[in-house]
Amino acid sequence: MHEHHLYDMVQRLKPVLKDTEKAKVILKRYWHTRMALVWEVADVHRAANERDVALTNQEAIDVLQTLLNQHNAQYGIKWEDLTTHIEDRVLGRKLSKAEIKRFVKRDIITVQK
Repeated sequence: MHEHHLYDMVQRLKPVLKDTEKAKVILKRYWHTRMALVWEVADVHRAANERDVALTNQEAIDVLQTLLNQHNAQYGIKWEDLTTHIEDRVLGRKLSKAEIKRFVKRDIITVQK
């Protein structure tokens, strides 16, 4: 598990933790012998934007949930799975020329409201 994921976990739990440093040590110990690959909603938005499409946050969450529930553990989940799922289900709306330009030139992701 990457350090930033552990940090995010501790931050989310901070309101109910008495000792955040101890929690971080416990999480590090737990993940020392495990591996998890983390896909985020931002990854789905990026994949959609690469296909000139903007998704809502709920659509992006639905993509993640569907891929989690339907993936083959032998093959895992690839970037292509994200883009194919988005294209096959005709999700989102087309990006405007300005949005495409922002994404290509400045790496600004568009999320449909």
